Amino acid sequence: MKFGLYIVLTILFGAFIAQILNENPGYISIYFRDYVIELSLIFFCFALILTFLFLHYLIKTLKAPKIILKKTRIAIQNKANNLLEKSYLEMLKGNYPIAEKYAKKARFNCSSPLLAYMQIIHATDAQKNRTERDDWLKNAFKKFKYAEEVILYTQAKIQIRELNYEDARATLGKIIEKNPNNILAKELLTDLYIRFSEWESLSNDLDDIKNKSKFEKDKIDKLEILICNALINSKDNIKSIKKYWKGLSKSLKNNPMLLNEYCLKLSSKNENENAKKEILSFIKKEYSNDLVKTFIKIHSNQATDVIKKLSQWIEKYPQQTELLLMTAKVRIKNEEWDEAKNLVEKAISIEAKEESFFILGEILFHFGKVDSACEAYRKGMKMKINKSQPKISP
Repeated sequence: MKFGLYIVLTILFGAFIAQILNENPGYISIYFRDYVIELSLIFFCFALILTFLFLHYLIKTLKAPKIILKKTRIAIQNKANNLLEKSYLEMLKGNYPIAEKYAKKARFNCSSPLLAYMQIIHATDAQKNRTERDDWLKNAFKKFKYAEEVILYTQAKIQIRELNYEDARATLGKIIEKNPNNILAKELLTDLYIRFSEWESLSNDLDDIKNKSKFEKDKIDKLEILICNALINSKDNIKSIKKYWKGLSKSLKNNPMLLNEYCLKLSSKNENENAKKEILSFIKKEYSNDLVKTFIKIHSNQATDVIKKLSQWIEKYPQQTELLLMTAKVRIKNEEWDEAKNLVEKAISIEAKEESFFILGEILFHFGKVDSACEAYRKGMKMKINKSQPKISP
């Protein structure tokens, strides 16, 4: 529609110009010294258009070699990029020799030669060509000075996979020396610290890990508890244990797992009363199976006092089946069989567990109810077997 309109407008414009020129064709005079050149206006316009077209195509012709060279270079680069992409795809399929071959071809002309070198390193490593892989690593170091951290990080991961932990630690140390804020290197170093139980070093890096790491908050919290737990157990004398505990944050002190380790450590240093105070203070606010177990353990020779305290906790936390079962075990040990039976039956009414039926079977067997005891044992074994069998989804 638009094209037809343009044609009509062009014809009308041409007719208008022709009408004007027919009445007065006009002319152009060019004076140069004693010479005069006269041209009709139409011929001058035609000559001007031809001159413009000639110059336009002359410039394009002169630029042609550069354009052809540029397009050729782009075509070669695109081909190399496609080869590198194929290399990654073959790598994912497990065709390591082909992946290596494509990456080697692509490395000269692709837009990211560093990626090609890294791909060659990974491909040779996957084929266990260690000598060749190390040669490519050296070449990458020489060629890509700006990417030393990336290459060192790759080398460290390979060293860890090959169990060369000391070399990996040295390599990661080089990265952190160059860039103290390289959190990926620090995360890898964190794994090595955990492996070799270097808790002090890990504790020193914990603030950086918290502030800059990509670890999830839950993982960082678990790591912090693991460090504190290990440092508590590493202390030899009671003064250093208490001093370390005093320096911890309130949130860590209120962690039941960590508090339990602290109480066990106190108990191992004959500080049972202090451990008892810590446990009683915590269970006033919150229930913890581990702390109840520790309380029973460190006061195992005070059955009456333990039973009294357990009974108070049952009143406070009546739905805790583990508490009911632990109390039942203490009462069995104290030969209070009827009370133990009531506790186990109450636990089963809240939540049926295999342990509950085993304890009930023991109690019934004590009362001489062999058939009922066997039935309780059977139920417990059935639950245990069903629990251990893998669930098959439909």
